[in-house]
Amino acid sequence: MAQTIWLQRLETAKKSEAEGMEFACVHLHQRMDQVGKLTKEKGWNLIPAATEKDGTAHKALCCDTCAKNYKDGSVRLAKEPVHA
Repeated sequence: MAQTIWLQRLETAKKSEAEGMEFACVHLHQRMDQVGKLTKEKGWNLIPAATEKDGTAHKALCCDTCAKNYKDGSVRLAKEPVHA
């Protein structure tokens, strides 16, 4: 069974830092909260059609670990807003 990858919506201002992606994995969100901006040092993997079980696709930015574990249907959206 695939590992669930949790995505959180990026604020409009952060989308330009994320190369147009609309969501980021929780690990990149945590790093963004610590540093104040998105940074490529912890991995930077664009998944332009990350899919949920129902087939809904999202433009996502994932860390190396989440990208490695990604399989179709393995993403879910976290409740919003999420603050550390």
